[in-house]
This record gives sequence, structure tokens and C-alpha cells, in this order.
Amino acid sequence: MDDLLASRLRAEVLHIRRSDGGVDLVDLVLERITSLDSTEAVGLQAAAGSAPSDLVARLATAGLFEGPEAQAHRQSAWAARTVRRPRPVEGLVGPVPGDWSLAHELPEVFADLWRTPERWRRLAEDHAGGQRYLALPGLLSATAAARIRDEVLVLSWVRLTTELLSADRHLLGRDDVPTWLDLLQGEVFRALVSAVLGRTMPPGLVVNAWRMGRGDLMGVHPDGRLYFGTLSLGLAESWAASDGGAIAFGEPQPGGFVVRQRWFPHLGDACLFAPDGDTWHAVEAVRGERVRHSLTGWWVDPDDGLTRGVAASPSAALPKAAGSPSAALPKAAGSPSAALPKARG
Repeated sequence: MDDLLASRLRAEVLHIRRSDGGVDLVDLVLERITSLDSTEAVGLQAAAGSAPSDLVARLATAGLFEGPEAQAHRQSAWAARTVRRPRPVEGLVGPVPGDWSLAHELPEVFADLWRTPERWRRLAEDHAGGQRYLALPGLLSATAAARIRDEVLVLSWVRLTTELLSADRHLLGRDDVPTWLDLLQGEVFRALVSAVLGRTMPPGLVVNAWRMGRGDLMGVHPDGRLYFGTLSLGLAESWAASDGGAIAFGEPQPGGFVVRQRWFPHLGDACLFAPDGDTWHAVEAVRGERVRHSLTGWWVDPDDGLTRGVAASPSAALPKAAGSPSAALPKAAGSPSAALPKARG
């Protein structure tokens, strides 16, 4: 005979009956309440094997069942109550160095907010303080964002369907979406990004345009150490969280991918990070009927990507971070440009 569904809940979950016949499940570890109506309260006392599937899924999502994750929750809660002060960020000896006044020299395709030094200074301090994935809301002016979107909409597309992704892609050549490519290779912009991320952004580029419809997604991957910087640009006007399609950042765990942060591809917004072996992220499935467009680019050594004209690095004085990419290294399997023909200028 199956155990009751209620017997499978964690021991520290209190069952508080309400006058309306429902039950409040009070989780003393995670400090939250899951309220069940009278019908769900009856289902809680059913045999586990015959309990309503939607109730079982709801309890599982709330983390109320006993199991390996329950013990991890207990340990985390205990640590939070015994270690009162967070560990300080190591290696911070002063303000992040950078010539933030360069922001005044950015072209007018950037929004006015991003043409001020203080915005870039704050972004660099956020990164130095441990914020790995940086949101740049409203990076572009409305006019520039619309122009880039229109340049993307007329591209030709190749359908990619693998275990890792399902989406339409266009690998940009040197004459595709010139407004965006020129922006990425601009010396002032690369200098500011280099100062924010603490590693030099070379002038080489690998850039993908993406088109995703209902059900399209990209599986979990890190981008890896062979790219100096990753920048995604949203091109989806009036996008909603209910549409799905977020870039989800987090950590792979035995029970699945735990999401810590999400970024949505709103028109003109950007997301920036310094890729490494553990910068795990995915693109969640598009749930609505609308089409998601975006651009994702990586700064690489010139020999490994395309260039538009002569673009010398403006920030040669910045030391390359330890373990930064090297042109001598082979492309990692599964990386955005693995098995692709190099798009040379």
C-alpha cells in the first residue's frame, strides 16, 4: 500500500488547517507558506501513487518533498543563521581603473544615458563587486535600435536543430548589419567594455543573428574561455516575461539547471559578460506566438573572426586577464563558432 502523499513532505513543514477546509504548509527552512484549498487538502491525504498530478507537481516545485535537495536546503538555511556576515569581495583595493570620460566620445547610436562617464563607472564597480552578468538597459537610442532590427529582419536564415538548440541563425559576414558591427568594433566602445570587464577586447568579431519562434530554445552552455567578451542585443519590441525566451544564467546541478538571473531581449537592451568555463547559461523556450530576434557577438582575435577595415585595439595598456583566450588554442567543441567557416574580413 502506498504511503500518503503527506508523509513524503519534509519533517519541518508544518500543516496548519484553516476554517475553510484548506491547509497552509508552513516551510520553516525556506520560510514560505504554500496554501492548499480544500480539494488539494483532501489530495494531500491520498495515497502518493494516486494523488492528483498537478498537486504533486506544485509541492515538488515548492521544494516540500524529502530528498537530497531537502538536505541541501537545511544546510543552506543553517549556514545563513550561523554566518551573519557575508565574506568580503577579495582583491578590491580601490576604484576600478578606466578612462570613463571616453563615454562622451561614443557615437549618437548610443542612448544619452550611456554617453555619460558615471554610467560606465557604476557598471565597472558592479562587475568588480561580483555581478558577472551585466544588464545594459536602453543601451541604444530608439532610432538606432529600430534600424538594427530592420537590418536583421531582411537577413536570410538557416534552420538549426540539434540536441543543444532549435532556432534560425544567420552568421554575420562583414557587410551584414553594418550598424551593429561598426558599433562593436568601435575603439571607444571596446575601450570602455575592456575597462569594465578587466580584459582587452580585440577587434575580431563572431556575431550570430537569431530568430526564434514558439518552442525554440538553446541548451545550457558556458561560451568558454576562447572568447574575450560576450554581448547580446535584444531586438524584440514590447517583449513580455510570459513570452519566454530569456537568457537564463545559473548552475547545472544533479536535479537540473538552477536559474539565478534572467535577461529578456527587449529592443535596444544589451547583456554583457566575460565568458569563462563556468559562465553557464541557456535561452529558455519561447512560449508565445511572437518571434524573438536578437544578436549575440563575441570579441575574438582578428585571425579568428571578421573585421571591418583597420581596427586597432585602443586599450593595449590593459593587461590581459590570466587564462584569457589565445589565438593558438583550438576552438572548443560546442562553442558558437565551432564547425563554422571563419568569417574573415
